[in-house]
Amino acid sequence: MKVSVAVVVYSAIVTTFVGRVVASDVVPLQESTFVIEALSTENRLATIWILCTAPFPGQFPYLTFIENNGVVCNGALITPNYIVSVARGCLNRSTIKTAQHGTAILAFNNNMWEQRINLSASAINLYPYEDIALARLDYPATLNKHVQPIRLPKLSGSRSYVDMEGTTVATNYVRNRVMSNSECTKEHTYFNATNVDICTDRYIGGAFCSFFLGSPLTIEDENGVILIGLAIWISSCDNYPTGYARISPLRDWIHNNSDYKNQHCTC
Repeated sequence: MKVSVAVVVYSAIVTTFVGRVVASDVVPLQESTFVIEALSTENRLATIWILCTAPFPGQFPYLTFIENNGVVCNGALITPNYIVSVARGCLNRSTIKTAQHGTAILAFNNNMWEQRINLSASAINLYPYEDIALARLDYPATLNKHVQPIRLPKLSGSRSYVDMEGTTVATNYVRNRVMSNSECTKEHTYFNATNVDICTDRYIGGAFCSFFLGSPLTIEDENGVILIGLAIWISSCDNYPTGYARISPLRDWIHNNSDYKNQHCTC
């Protein structure tokens, strides 16, 4: 039953992106709470509470939806000209045939503030070895209170973020504890977390019930919000941790292949 409901919801969302012409055609998501029963593992809680909360306008101004030849995924705006996302299932060049097949949607479903900007296959830069990519927009995004770039970790940053509260956002958002990689690998049967990965604990905060690869993971410090990961392994509404591509080891590459400059980062 859970799988069937998830598939229906995902199909409806994809249809919304592919077939919609104006933002007002879509009814905004309503806040809802679900309880999903999970098997106990050692001393872990047996029930996961999932709070699927729709963001309010301007709450996550960096969030980018990417409509790519029928595929819908997420990313983050890092400058007015560039978005960062994952390659697999999102910005892989082979799935973008023309500029019209790649569209970045900023301030999605926010009516007059929504921006739709095309991107072409030639404007996509895939990291050679890891599952991350940059895309240059056909023209700069217009920045306002609903559309703003996000900061990246410092070039010299070495924080692990373990035990900090991380926020993951797509059409809904959830806040979870960031796990250690060893803990993540132990609890996830199919995901081996390495130094280029980061994970969040679904038992502390709830499951991220979304299918959107590239969904941004952020933390907040005294200077504001920082992008620390992009979702690469989402296990729908089950008990496994969510896996992300860790931004900090790839920060040099992003800096060298985009117009993200040092002054954007005071973190």
